[in-house]
Amino acid sequence: MEQLSQQKSHPDDIIQIIKADHKPLKDLLLVLKDEEASFLDKKNALSKFSILFEAHAKPEQETLYERMKRIPEFMMDTAEGELEHRLATQICKDMNTTTSERSFMSKAKVLAEMVSQHIRVEERDLLPDFEAATTLDERIELGRKYRIIQKQIESLQISERHLPPSSSMDGMQG
Repeated sequence: MEQLSQQKSHPDDIIQIIKADHKPLKDLLLVLKDEEASFLDKKNALSKFSILFEAHAKPEQETLYERMKRIPEFMMDTAEGELEHRLATQICKDMNTTTSERSFMSKAKVLAEMVSQHIRVEERDLLPDFEAATTLDERIELGRKYRIIQKQIESLQISERHLPPSSSMDGMQG
């Protein structure tokens, strides 16, 4: 049997997992960028994007970025990536409370452009450089950790969506 370190790719390689996670995000970003898309289409895209982005960004930071921080040439890249994740998360939250259609549409465009650029840089520069600096065995271990964290987030998201809406009247006895 061929050793993992001699193989070129593996389904649990964090690089393959991240690239696969980027695909549905990119599709939703196209809707958010589309000037012909309706407000409702963009609201629906944002709803899906927010869920997928949360289940992607946190595991990426806790696995890939944490490992990259131990490699000096990646320290600035990880700081930029974490900042972009925080900004994207904040814009999503802001968009969910935005009542102005015009404001929502402009935020959608900014979010889409920023995250699209983030993904482009990751796929074009960061992931290939990280692949060259690490072994397949390391990336598989990171990929498995990534999936565990992602499953935890997805389980939490599912349970939160099934909770009854909170109300200021909760806990009041009648």
